[in-house]
Amino acid sequence: MNRRTVDPNNLPAWSVWPARLLGLAPWTIPSRTLQKVEQEYDKEKYAQCLDYYYTHAGGNVTPEEIKQFEFSRGADSQICVSCGDDLYETSLTEARAEYYGLLQDTLRREVERCETVVELGCGYGYNLWVLKQHFPTKTFLGGEYSDNAIRLASHLYQHDPRIRVLYFNFCDHQNYSLLKEINPPIVMFTMHAIEQLQSSAPVLDAILRYRESIQTVFHFEPVYQLHDETLLGLMRRRYAELNDYNRDLLFELQQRSYIRILSIQTNVIGLNPLNPTSVIEWEFSRV
Repeated sequence: MNRRTVDPNNLPAWSVWPARLLGLAPWTIPSRTLQKVEQEYDKEKYAQCLDYYYTHAGGNVTPEEIKQFEFSRGADSQICVSCGDDLYETSLTEARAEYYGLLQDTLRREVERCETVVELGCGYGYNLWVLKQHFPTKTFLGGEYSDNAIRLASHLYQHDPRIRVLYFNFCDHQNYSLLKEINPPIVMFTMHAIEQLQSSAPVLDAILRYRESIQTVFHFEPVYQLHDETLLGLMRRRYAELNDYNRDLLFELQQRSYIRILSIQTNVIGLNPLNPTSVIEWEFSRV
């Protein structure tokens, strides 16, 4: 990735968030309820993406074009990203290439050994579509709460039987039954979806009943417990608190004797430097 180092003191030039975190700019702390998530994603973000699909290309549009619209800035525009605790300036194109390269490279070994790849909280299935370009013989299943995202996915993949996006609610244990309908072994992952949940405990409890089918689980998520005591680490913690993002993922994984954590990669990349992606890989202990 072509990049230029950014002095942390200059982060306010790239983001309004340092001022908000310090109480120097107005910000109302949301409660990340199901209604809040539905409004932010279904009624706003994915409704706009679906409208773009219908009106801007007459339905002849790719998942990549939807994603570019979603970012609402030019591909060559410069953004500030993080790698670990370092900040860099780079183009959106190069940052996205590294971000999705992380997804592909991390999952590659396990996907090659599985039959089905499942993403919970998949939006309109963009990540699944990206993976299918590299693993065309695998089956991809996404679970998503937003009706507009599901509707968009049904259009985008109507001619691709290997990608499906079905209704799914993290908070409803009955919805996890979609895992019974697919061929094991399964590789499961989440990508900035657990962050929307006040607690990850119900998710871990719900998928336990399908442990025999699940080969490996990956979380590409901001992980509150991995933020250190540096100024940047404290700002990241406060960012999670002010947005009411999840703060118990690693704790809940560590509390369960039937879960074996295989690896943790800390704050690998942040398209938002205050909300970076860590990677946790785990499996069910075999008894």
